[in-house]
Amino acid sequence: MRRAAGLVALGALIASWTPADAQRRGVSDDELRRTIINDSIARWGDCPCPYSYAWNGRQCAENSAYMKRVPNGPYCYPQDVPHWLMNQYRREGRG
Repeated sequence: MRRAAGLVALGALIASWTPADAQRRGVSDDELRRTIINDSIARWGDCPCPYSYAWNGRQCAENSAYMKRVPNGPYCYPQDVPHWLMNQYRREGRG
C-alpha cells in the first residue's frame, strides 16, 4: 500500500514538473532540435544531408556529408542532436 502511494506521488511530481519545465525553457525539445539542425545545415554548404539538393538540382543522397560520415559533419535528423548541445543552446539563450 505504501509503495503504491509512493508511486502515485512520484507520478504526480513528474506530471507537474514536466509542463512547468517546458514553459521555463521557452521552446520544446523538438523545436530546439529543428533549430540546431537548421543551423548545422546552414553552416555546412553544399550537400549536407541525404535529403538536400546539390547545385545541379540532384538529391545528394549517398554524396552528402552525412552519408560520408565526415568529421564534425552536419546534424540532419532529430536523433542526431546530442543532449549536451541542446543544453548549450539553452544556456546561450538560443532555445
